[in-house]
Amino acid sequence: MRTLLSICFRWGVEPLLARVIPAIPTKVVQKSHRGAKIIDLTGVPDDYATLTSLVTRLLNLLLPNGPEGYIARSPITAALLNQHIIELFKACFVLGWLPKTLATESVQTVDKYRPLTMRVLSILPAPQAIAALGGLLSSAAALNYVRKACSFLLSRQLMRPEGIPGLFSVMFADEDASGDDAPLEKLEEVARLLNAVPSGMKHEEYFGRIVPTLLSFLSSNDTSTPPAHRRAVAFTISRLIAAEDETNSGKPVIYVLLSHLHRPYFHMVDVTHEVTVSQPDMELGGLSVPASLRILQGLLTNMDPSPTQITRLLTPIVPALYCIFHHLDTTKTSDPEQKEIVKSLLATWGRIVGVSTGEETLWEIVNGAGGDWHSDIAGDIRMVQESERTTSLALFTPETLQQAEDAGELDVDANILDLKPDPVHFVRFLGSLKRSDITSEIFVKLLEAYRESRSDPDADPLRTLLYLQLIVQMQAQLSSDDPASSLLKKPDHILSFVKHALESDNARPTDTRQPPARTLLNTLRVDSLRIVEEEDEELEGGDSDDEADDTGGSVDREMTLTALNLLLSILEAHPDLSARTAPILNEIFSLLEPLAKDASEIIRPVAREARMVMTARLASTSMPQGTSKFKGTSDEESPQEIYQKALKLLQDPILPVRAHGLLLLRQLVSARRTKSGVFEEPVIDRALIPAILSIFLQSVQDDDSYMFLNAVQGLSAMVDGFGKDVLKGLMDLYTQGLQGLGGTSLTQQDVDTRTRIGEALGQVIRRYSDALPVHAHLLVPPLFAVVRTSHFPTPLRTSAISLLAQCAQTSLLALIPYAADLTEGMIDLLQVETVRPAPRPKTSAPKATVEDVPDDLEQDSDAESEPTDPEPPATMDAQPTSTNTKFPPLRRAALHFLSLLIRATIKHIYDSDGEEIDIIPVRTVKRAKTTLGYIAVTDEDTVVRVMAREAAEELDQLAEAVAGL
Repeated sequence: MRTLLSICFRWGVEPLLARVIPAIPTKVVQKSHRGAKIIDLTGVPDDYATLTSLVTRLLNLLLPNGPEGYIARSPITAALLNQHIIELFKACFVLGWLPKTLATESVQTVDKYRPLTMRVLSILPAPQAIAALGGLLSSAAALNYVRKACSFLLSRQLMRPEGIPGLFSVMFADEDASGDDAPLEKLEEVARLLNAVPSGMKHEEYFGRIVPTLLSFLSSNDTSTPPAHRRAVAFTISRLIAAEDETNSGKPVIYVLLSHLHRPYFHMVDVTHEVTVSQPDMELGGLSVPASLRILQGLLTNMDPSPTQITRLLTPIVPALYCIFHHLDTTKTSDPEQKEIVKSLLATWGRIVGVSTGEETLWEIVNGAGGDWHSDIAGDIRMVQESERTTSLALFTPETLQQAEDAGELDVDANILDLKPDPVHFVRFLGSLKRSDITSEIFVKLLEAYRESRSDPDADPLRTLLYLQLIVQMQAQLSSDDPASSLLKKPDHILSFVKHALESDNARPTDTRQPPARTLLNTLRVDSLRIVEEEDEELEGGDSDDEADDTGGSVDREMTLTALNLLLSILEAHPDLSARTAPILNEIFSLLEPLAKDASEIIRPVAREARMVMTARLASTSMPQGTSKFKGTSDEESPQEIYQKALKLLQDPILPVRAHGLLLLRQLVSARRTKSGVFEEPVIDRALIPAILSIFLQSVQDDDSYMFLNAVQGLSAMVDGFGKDVLKGLMDLYTQGLQGLGGTSLTQQDVDTRTRIGEALGQVIRRYSDALPVHAHLLVPPLFAVVRTSHFPTPLRTSAISLLAQCAQTSLLALIPYAADLTEGMIDLLQVETVRPAPRPKTSAPKATVEDVPDDLEQDSDAESEPTDPEPPATMDAQPTSTNTKFPPLRRAALHFLSLLIRATIKHIYDSDGEEIDIIPVRTVKRAKTTLGYIAVTDEDTVVRVMAREAAEELDQLAEAVAGL
């Protein structure tokens, strides 16, 4: 019955449909071809009638009771649905969805096919329906109305509860079975399908239904979710946001996505777990904080390393994330995994966020944003009311406080007043970000806030104390010699604060300039930026802050002394900083003159010291041999600065940050398009090329796919940007060891590295396109030499054959000078390396056919596992450094090359309008025909036999093309 059904479609439906389709008019303007094409339409009415009769009877087999009934259960319907549904749907869509404007007397629209087809689609499982519609989309490219109908129905299939899982199972079936990473082409196709909004449906409604389904793949703790599905979800969301930014379409995706992810961080829940304050959260999916954290971690791990998208995802919830991190970090019973997730999210955000955005967000934390949080032993994290938070001060009484101090158990940095944020913890968090630019901004802002708070009589004293504690902790923790975390690394903003403080002091009346009763800073240097030890005695004797408030102008003089000490610290931390390189120092120098004569014995010596340092610095920079190396900042980073930034990112332990560093390097070495459309060499010092090339080559060896794929793209971009020199270098690395026995000592890492270099060469070959013949002499001979080198590992020889096949597929002209030798070489390889199957038991399986390739493979596997052969056969994947030439992939690669070369030759013959071309000699064709016929019968590998049989058939087509048939 299956055979009869196959005959029905292959000899009936398909040829009839092929004759009916040309009779359907189209609005697409066809390109003119040489010679007139005459289409015989005399038999179209009969073909149409026969076709509709066949399709109608086939549909009646599926739905005997019409559109309202169910699919009949029989082996025939099962065969129709499993093997011929695409062919049946193609006929139904071509005839059933034919617009009335395109209908003719010979070909009419069959309206009854539409409800029947829709009924079959609704009954079929989502994966099968999606696979059928996808296959129909790829096979009906010439009919626009069929494509539109299929696209619409496919989008509707995705709206089903099992639609998106079904799409993933169809698209990533091979990756789920092998565990490999999803290829970029499939990820882009999935993103394109999910980004297509069905006609007549609002964007908000569509994305409001698919985004929660996508996020469910990342929110689950179930490790059975295939990695390819998680990667596809993150990639799709990334592309959806990127496409939305480009089109500026009202941002429904961002709204829906952020509503789900961010709502738990602004959702107040009672600690008793009984009162839900925000009911709309349940309507939007009811994500919990742990689920949201897992989603964010999954997105950042699997999505492209885009700083813009990562910043957009995390910035609104950074205050809440920090408060959660502080709670988890200070709670002994907290879940360590959750703490690490929050810590990594904050670290990732801190490394890539812009200065202005980072400063504003962190200042929100200083102002108390983020809320109060509670976690239980089950790992649930919830926001609570501030009144429900237990304060640290409540744990002490005057007696217990004195006892703790006498026993030495009282931490001087303990936050006993429950200042929010905790100064010690927050400053430690700032230091972990390694962002001195943001730290400097926060430090200056804290100084200004402390100054305003001290001068405002109505200010909250706890806020004033918080600013003071943060300033002291930043001086103590972030004044180290480490340039990554030092708040003095970028002095521009601190110098602006110094200038403002000194201007304010000079504007005050002279009689109010009294020495302060208590100084904020007495000695401020890179080594020690903290309050002097003598202050402890003052604190013990009384409230020095109150005394300072009673002294007129003490607050301003205190800030003046702080500004002077900061100025000295900056000058000490930057030996090259002078008035010549920083013009603002000229204004500060003039403001120091009256302070050098000040009556205060504390301010005067500090001001004089600062003037002396600045004078000596300016004198030293005026000398010819003492040129300054300091570079002022600019709005646009130079290539050297980008290079240094990339090197810094590459040393980061966070994967997306390292990948972003590679991305910056790739942008540096990529060819630039001018206004005239011409590509020119990148603007970068050529002396940096060897170092960048070395970085890419080292990154190619990384085990993570993000890293080595970015490195592969970087290598191909270097060839585009710098031309043949880099291409020769890559070929030398790929073919190194041809002479002598250098290839015999290759390790698995060497083989992997060269194979990935081969991937870069493959990208280069594809990009050359029609220009490939110009570079063929650099590619083809070395690759052929690798194929012929017997002491090279078999995977490398297989890779070289694949690259030659890519050359044949890209441009046949590049291989014409070498076609005869390459063909002879591949035939020799197939003759020598073919492997005949081992003798089987008498009860062997029946002979397999081409249609039974999977069954034949299974039979071979069963035969190899007989008790007579207990050890499994060696494979190329298990022995990547082996030189065993009997591995099937080598023969498969050779057959693949021959097939592509033959196809390209046939196309070239037809395109040359009958010109006599001798690309593959006749004697070689005859020899190849004989060899392929022998291999198709005798080789032990089923795939090799099938490929040999197909290549032999293509040789017959080549003979017909040469004969002019």
